[in-house]
Amino acid sequence: MDLKKLEYLLHVAEYGSFTKAAAVIGIAQPALGRQVQKLEAECGVRLLYRHGRGVALTPEGETLLERVRPLVHQLQHAALDLHEESAAASGPITLGLTPTAGSLFGLALLKTLRLRFPKLRVNIVEAYSGYVHEWLTNGRVDLAILHDARRSQHILVEPLGAARLSLVSPPGTKPLVQAPSAAVALKKLAGVPLVLPTRNHGLRRALDYAASRAGVHLDVQYEIDTISLALDVVRDGLAHTVLPYTAVEALERRGELISRRLGAPEVEIRLMMGRAANRPPSRAIQFVEAEIRNQVKLAAKRFPLYLTVAAEEAPKPARAAKRPKAGQTFRA
Repeated sequence: MDLKKLEYLLHVAEYGSFTKAAAVIGIAQPALGRQVQKLEAECGVRLLYRHGRGVALTPEGETLLERVRPLVHQLQHAALDLHEESAAASGPITLGLTPTAGSLFGLALLKTLRLRFPKLRVNIVEAYSGYVHEWLTNGRVDLAILHDARRSQHILVEPLGAARLSLVSPPGTKPLVQAPSAAVALKKLAGVPLVLPTRNHGLRRALDYAASRAGVHLDVQYEIDTISLALDVVRDGLAHTVLPYTAVEALERRGELISRRLGAPEVEIRLMMGRAANRPPSRAIQFVEAEIRNQVKLAAKRFPLYLTVAAEEAPKPARAAKRPKAGQTFRA
């Protein structure tokens, strides 16, 4: 199977149009169409179908790209990896971040990498951990920050630290505890209307697990996987949410939200750095990994109450067998 034909199909699928893809690739539209038709003939199935706004992948096309995208991605980077200089990093890297990681060090990471490695082009995509995990699995990102990464033979993970969760409330509401430094007992969440991500994501699983062990029923009135919309729901007074304090620190400073950290027991989400297991890290990726570790340490100094750094040899967390007592911490 011709790699070039697969790259053409990837471009057409990305732009949803032969015209746009041909302009980006730099070939004539009829020639691009012939190459895709040849690929369909090799596969024996239709890979694209036309609709009113352009073209889209058929189910067979989706299956093909899901299987070959990581391979194409590796081959595209192979020549670049071989030519990397020993003391410099260059080329593109796509980094997947959760909102927690983005708020913690996203901007500082970009500025530092731009200063130290001007030839390195870092592309960032942000979403809840479940989506970032999926992107890492199918090769859409080179490196990712995850929460409670699921074990997989395809992904290597490294613990970075843990972020404590906070109850985030609408502005003008009376907090469940008055002092900003005080913690909200988990049992006080009973009956509080909440907007949370779906159970595909590490933050939701961490909170559900802690609430279940503490015997607390969570009143989840909205399940929203878009953090900006979830925060709009909170601002409008429809519900409260649970997020790491670092994700809303700037909003609280501006008076747009109120946050109080959860306690008795504290609930944490583990921050983990992940990359594909079947591809040795390029020098550029190694540089980015090292800088991410450094940025997590710097962030922990800024937010000592809300962020801890993982030990060099962090043991696997043990699941508590008994009902939690005050002062325990749940990690997920």
